[in-house]
Amino acid sequence: MPRISVISVSPEETSNGITEFWCGSELMAFTIIDEGELQLRIEPRADGLPWRIETGSLAAGLAEAARKIAAY
Repeated sequence: MPRISVISVSPEETSNGITEFWCGSELMAFTIIDEGELQLRIEPRADGLPWRIETGSLAAGLAEAARKIAAY
């Protein structure tokens, strides 16, 4: 199972609370700020199967996303 990579596409998107979560070569999810709260929007997989995510990788990715967003 590939680990999650958190990508900041641009400073503008990051300052708006947007980071991307990639699992291997697939976009898995992205963060958004809604009503002042950081949320994770999980996209459907291209093959229709459910995502299976190693929880330690997800927790690390969420913490990294929060750090990146807080820096802006």
